Amino acid sequence: MMTGPSRMSPMTALFLGLFGVGAVGIASGTGVVLYGMRILNSNATMLVGLADTTIAGLPDLIEKLPPALADLLDDRRAPEYVENLDVKVVFLTDEKSGRVRPVMTVTNNGASVVTMLAIRVAALNQDDVPLQEWTELVATPIALDDELRGPIFPGNTRHVVLRRGRMSVSGDASFTGAVEVSELRIGLSEEQS
Repeated sequence: MMTGPSRMSPMTALFLGLFGVGAVGIASGTGVVLYGMRILNSNATMLVGLADTTIAGLPDLIEKLPPALADLLDDRRAPEYVENLDVKVVFLTDEKSGRVRPVMTVTNNGASVVTMLAIRVAALNQDDVPLQEWTELVATPIALDDELRGPIFPGNTRHVVLRRGRMSVSGDASFTGAVEVSELRIGLSEEQS
């Protein structure tokens, strides 16, 4: 007696179908990843070339800038110049609201223009324990808004009401301010003349 071909069980068909779909998915995913890596490689090469060209042409670009903009880039980091700065922070208490407001005074006693000055401020309690700390930009290359205060010229004093560091206090709590200069840049044109 002759029997016909045996039929596949439904469970076998299910597993074969799942493995087939999985194999096609893996092959497709591999193709997409490889193509994506190829595109990324060509774009990365182009980006590196653009960066090289930009860096090589930067000195020429700076020379062609208008004098007002070129002076902004004509400075150097000068941590040794900090001895020419007098920086003080005091905390004033508003009697009505009971809030403490920090106020900073910076005097440039040197002969150079301070083009960038960032100061770390810490509010210390009576036991010299820091209660709050923040960084404040006191001088920037250009003056545009409240946050961009502009450079500090030789012999000038800058008074700054600090927005951050305001605290509510109770009783007769007093604070002292500790300051640390974290970034200091001075203009070069004054040094060379």
